[in-house]
Amino acid sequence: MLESENRKIEKKKSLLISKKIVDNFKYLQFHKFGKKNKKKIFYVIQRKIGGGLFSNLLFVLNHLVISDKFKFTPIVDMHNFEGFYNEKTKVNKTHNAWEYYFNQTSKNKLKDVYKSENVIISGNYTFRNYKFRAFRKYNDILKVYKKYIKIDKKIIKEANKIYKNLKINKKNTVGLHWRGTDHKFLPDHPQPPTRGQIFSKIDEILRIDDKKNIFLVTEDPNYLKIIKRKYGKKVKYLNSFRSLKSSDFSNYKRKNHRYKVGKDSLIEVIILSKLNYLICSESNISDFAKFMSQSKKFSLDRIINKRNSKNVLICFFRWKIKSYLPNFLGGY
Repeated sequence: MLESENRKIEKKKSLLISKKIVDNFKYLQFHKFGKKNKKKIFYVIQRKIGGGLFSNLLFVLNHLVISDKFKFTPIVDMHNFEGFYNEKTKVNKTHNAWEYYFNQTSKNKLKDVYKSENVIISGNYTFRNYKFRAFRKYNDILKVYKKYIKIDKKIIKEANKIYKNLKINKKNTVGLHWRGTDHKFLPDHPQPPTRGQIFSKIDEILRIDDKKNIFLVTEDPNYLKIIKRKYGKKVKYLNSFRSLKSSDFSNYKRKNHRYKVGKDSLIEVIILSKLNYLICSESNISDFAKFMSQSKKFSLDRIINKRNSKNVLICFFRWKIKSYLPNFLGGY
């Protein structure tokens, strides 16, 4: 039940700044590191530890809004302020996990920023309603997304190739994101959809719109089995990493495992964004599929269940009981 607490972060021995500054990551910091770039005010966006790839992206977008408002020069530091995606060795010639997936938001180098006269390092806090800003497609984060966010060209190329090989498109395919694993029992989190709820939504759209394929995104191997058993060859999916243990998404023994987990997730969202209809529960993955879509007809069909109890034990037993119940009785 507490597997997500066991996720490890790979820490580097050498940092560009002092460990004292990194350890103070929760709070806004103001520094004069040197005499470079006297006419610039750098805004270093960090999210030490952080969350999933799209939770981190949403956090960065909100801080880019702040940076733009004050005409700072933003730069994302996931080199010194490490999270769950950082590898010990370089990926794409960098230790900065942000640059595994996205171009840097500034032409300046981090090593030069940390020799500059005016540097602000972001803390852990941002807008009070920041978690909903992608889902509602706020104009301010859409503006900075278009201005600053450039996905790595190799990842885009790979996503487009997979999309083509799957032979799916917005007319013949419905997207499905079914979040499982720790979401079944996390306190004060939305409870994931049941099999009955998922089947009902899919059957309806297959019947009404005559869709022929289902593009499934799930990190839960059991959910993949359930959908394949029900819909057979209609189901298209990536051979991305799946596990019932949340800690495996960081701790699994595979070369560049953390990077690959993030890359697979990004490719899946790019493909979902190319479709027109997505059945899902509440999550940043589904929100960003809509956010990144260039289609005005993109429809997000969210299944919203009550939030789980704030009591850890109640969450666990509720999940355990529902895991044994058949779907017609509200089981998972």
